[in-house]
Amino acid sequence: MGNLKLSAMISNGMIVQRGKKVHVWGWTDSAVHVEGCISDKKAHVDAVKDDDEFRFDLYFDELPVGGPYELKVKAGDTVAEVKDIYSGDVFHLAGQSNIEFPMSRVRDTYPEYFEDPKDNLIRTFKVVENGNFHGPLKEVQSGSWVDVNEASLPDYSAIGFFMAKALRASEDVPVGLVNTTLGGSTIESWMSKDMLAAWPDDIRLAEKYADDAFLAEVKRTNEHNGSSWREEAANKDKGLSEKWYELTDGVDEVNGWKDIEIPSIFKEIPDLKGYIGSVWLWKEIDVPASLAGKEAVLWFGTMVDYDITYLNGEEIGRTEYLYPPRRYAIRKGLLKEGKNHICIRLGIETGRGRVTPGKLLAILTGSGKRICDGFNETVEGFDDVLDVSGTWKYKKGCSMEKIGPTDFFNWKPTALFNGMLNPCTNYPVKAVIWYQGESNAGRSNMYFDQLKAMTEGYRKLWKDDKLPVITVKLPEFDDVTYEPDGTDNIRTDWSDMQKVQEACTAIQGVYLVETAGTGEINDLHPQRKKPIGDAIAEIVKKI
Repeated sequence: MGNLKLSAMISNGMIVQRGKKVHVWGWTDSAVHVEGCISDKKAHVDAVKDDDEFRFDLYFDELPVGGPYELKVKAGDTVAEVKDIYSGDVFHLAGQSNIEFPMSRVRDTYPEYFEDPKDNLIRTFKVVENGNFHGPLKEVQSGSWVDVNEASLPDYSAIGFFMAKALRASEDVPVGLVNTTLGGSTIESWMSKDMLAAWPDDIRLAEKYADDAFLAEVKRTNEHNGSSWREEAANKDKGLSEKWYELTDGVDEVNGWKDIEIPSIFKEIPDLKGYIGSVWLWKEIDVPASLAGKEAVLWFGTMVDYDITYLNGEEIGRTEYLYPPRRYAIRKGLLKEGKNHICIRLGIETGRGRVTPGKLLAILTGSGKRICDGFNETVEGFDDVLDVSGTWKYKKGCSMEKIGPTDFFNWKPTALFNGMLNPCTNYPVKAVIWYQGESNAGRSNMYFDQLKAMTEGYRKLWKDDKLPVITVKLPEFDDVTYEPDGTDNIRTDWSDMQKVQEACTAIQGVYLVETAGTGEINDLHPQRKKPIGDAIAEIVKKI
């Protein structure tokens, strides 16, 4: 008897928090006695009834910094082993997109970190999106410990990675990152019902989504609104049926198309202000012999909302939503000397289309580095940089009604706390790194009290009444102009949220990372993440 099962967090490659007891937990199928040892540390306990299983919690005395260590746990006649364990500093990353933001998105800004990235003593445990409204889960539904290497680095949290690199540079201590993050998420989604006691409307909303039939209908509506709208737009689009992406003659075939300066914000163009549907963008470019035939990449910044991009009639890339910068590989031989043409089918879902100003629009060869002053994007080091901004042609492919709203149900109160974060609170950490506020910027008046309640709740669950919470202040951003749901006359008041975040340092043990100079006014997701990671590391060293 026994059938021993350890938590997924207690697995090969784990990094445990130095200076704290090592917590090992899991389940068996009977009330057996469980014994464990790690290095010269021993612990034992009887498994106790826990729903349909029997749970055990072992606590070992703290381990000296370093490793590797091995863990053995025995329950009845079953033995589990965990290898390659190190003792160091562990941080819990939580919040929304700018801390979830992966290293793959900053490759152009920090190419040097991709040249030889391997570090066996920086490791992450990433919990995949999983919302739940039926109460806190006891076990994570995904995740394993992964060290930094060429294959894994692109998926690492950029801020987490840079923080870890800075800490490793100042002190040779292993660093572990437990990552529970999700783009767009609200602070309420990372709070429990107990933490939300002062906000009964949030609790009622969570209970509403706990109705499985209701949630299933929400999911069906989301699927219908999204896929049906895009399918209908594709079926109606003359540009697709008539293959406008194959147009090659800028005088005859594109006759009747209108001029447009790209990049531009479409609300500033009378014919496209408020337009919903598809619009085709076309430009003829002259490629010099020095560039012809080469492998290259098209940079096209960000667009609202989604696109398919063609070069000389061949699709070179597509992006399904507005935020990622477009980086489309051009195969060897596709570019030819002389006249070439770029064609883009841009889908606009809410009437706020744009090709974002300030972004570099160019064909590049070789390798180099992205430079940004907070608005304008340039590069250095590339072999060729062929500018493709300027006067383009455009033509509407089809007009549509505004797309039906998407209900991001995992952003609702308690969902992500229950499904992702709660199980991680069994794992001792040095500090929580919290970068969130964008999705609460329109109602920042209650954010201080929310963060205070969340902080107190986390400390109770982690059984650490002094657990530091390091928060990141929102950087510069023009939320009206560059958010698709922004309005022309009512700001979501980014600055108000920044002021509230400053005030939150009055909460004992809450620290704030200043981010002035790291933002990009035209991008919700600035790439300059290294200064933020470095600043977090400096706070950690002072705590």
